Amino acid sequence: MLDERFLYGAIALMLIIILNEYVFKKYFKFDMDKFDVVQFSLNFKRRCQIYIKKIFGCRDIVIQKSTGTNSLLLLDSGANKATFMATLRQITGITYDHAKWIANSAPTVFMTNISADEADLTKKALEFVGAKVEIQ
Repeated sequence: MLDERFLYGAIALMLIIILNEYVFKKYFKFDMDKFDVVQFSLNFKRRCQIYIKKIFGCRDIVIQKSTGTNSLLLLDSGANKATFMATLRQITGITYDHAKWIANSAPTVFMTNISADEADLTKKALEFVGAKVEIQ
């Protein structure tokens, strides 16, 4: 014969499950019957990639312009990265995080399709603060 405590516990557990499904359907608009696993996994993968770039940084940041055919290669950001980052931000208008990622990912190409004059001026400004930059 079943124990009364076991029976009451099973009823309570069933009520919790039913209430949980009701709350999810009513307030969170979540219906397990209409749940699409493939779409959920695609959205989850895309969001994870976005958060990974925010947390760990994006190493493929390239400032693209359309004024010429030259590129700038950062070989070393120098002894004072903060000064390099501030100068790079003033020249290009990028965010602090992008400047930090560029400084930490040397050697990397960080500007493409720029004119010869702009490449020369940017190179001289960044070399003035201690960076090693090469025009390609």
